[in-house]
Amino acid sequence: MPRQTRQDKNSSTGKKQRTSHTKSRMGCLACKRRHIRCDENYPQCQNCTKRKVECPYRDKLSRGELLLQASPGNTPFKPCCRPWSAKSRAQAKQWKRTGSMPVSDDHIRITLQPTIYSEYDLCFVYLAASNQQKLTKMGFLPSSINCLISFFRIASSCRLAMNGVLALSAYHIASVTHCQHARRKEYQYQMLAIQDLGRCLSNLGPENADGALVASMALLWLCEDMSSRGQIAAGISAILQTCQGLGHQSAFCRMITQAWRQTAHLHTTPKPECGDTNGLQHIIAEMRKFEEILEEHEPDDDTWRQLRLLIALAEDLIKVEPSTPADKQFERFRLLRYYKLWLPLNDLLTDKDLSSILMVNAYLHAVVLYTPPQTSQAYMIDLGVNLPSLLNETLRQIRPVEPYVRLLDELKVILSPM
Repeated sequence: MPRQTRQDKNSSTGKKQRTSHTKSRMGCLACKRRHIRCDENYPQCQNCTKRKVECPYRDKLSRGELLLQASPGNTPFKPCCRPWSAKSRAQAKQWKRTGSMPVSDDHIRITLQPTIYSEYDLCFVYLAASNQQKLTKMGFLPSSINCLISFFRIASSCRLAMNGVLALSAYHIASVTHCQHARRKEYQYQMLAIQDLGRCLSNLGPENADGALVASMALLWLCEDMSSRGQIAAGISAILQTCQGLGHQSAFCRMITQAWRQTAHLHTTPKPECGDTNGLQHIIAEMRKFEEILEEHEPDDDTWRQLRLLIALAEDLIKVEPSTPADKQFERFRLLRYYKLWLPLNDLLTDKDLSSILMVNAYLHAVVLYTPPQTSQAYMIDLGVNLPSLLNETLRQIRPVEPYVRLLDELKVILSPM
């Protein structure tokens, strides 16, 4: 189609005429967001080359390449970066000096003695607490967050539980910042928690049962191999049985027992819809529609990228069958967890488009619920969270604004049999 030139109203004064162009349909996303013409040169357009940025074409990577790129083992870590800001470090120093916790929130009560912890320890605790405070102010309090808030209260007086909390916080920071130091500290805290847990279980009683549960749940969420996950899950069941025999009925123990039973029931007696590949295909189709909407409304790069990764994983999960080797099934689960399944809240803390982030989280929970049962039953029980409840909470938080209303209604229809 030939270009059309429209006369500028000030052309009589000698100003340059403005030339319109046909809208690029196949151009890269960076040019679309900047509203400039893309030369559609693959894999790198001229505009992105000039700006010295990677050119984000929609179909630049195949599904296999996306999943390989997203694997935790393939994530490059930065050896010299700081895992926290100067402000966070200053807050931790003040906490150690004054003994006053920088985060003041009725839901988050941490009354530990800061002098017995290192500055690094306090930084990790402060970041975890401040993140939870921000989420409570947003009104986002699913059962997983309530569980973590309880972790803080128990960790204040139990070093075993604190090591579990520190490991979770270090993992969270490492997954966001790709900081090698944070990942190294995560492994150190895990090893300390494992050693302390072994000593605790040899003399388990009402006084240390809650701390053992906190450390066990943290270790299970962070576990990297299938055999260890099974052992820790069995250990948590044994701890809960011991608590029942001892008559230990703390509020935290009751909460974990209820969540554990709900999750076990969900995965040992799944509904017929669980593992329905047709349902999973419908969700994939809806995610494709949402992907197009994000492209049209100048999406945040991270949100769009997470959606693409989730689509690729969902398409891969359809191929999982009972005959699929266990290690392959477990790798799919590891990717689900890496997509923040156990705590899909990272992007909620970034002050970005909340509705689009929650939509991706809703699709994530929906994919898990429709995941083939041989995967979900075997490896998802450790979540300790009622996923349907978490999904409903996520859907409730999404504001019914255009252009998400239709997609939100369609997702609710797909999930109605669950």
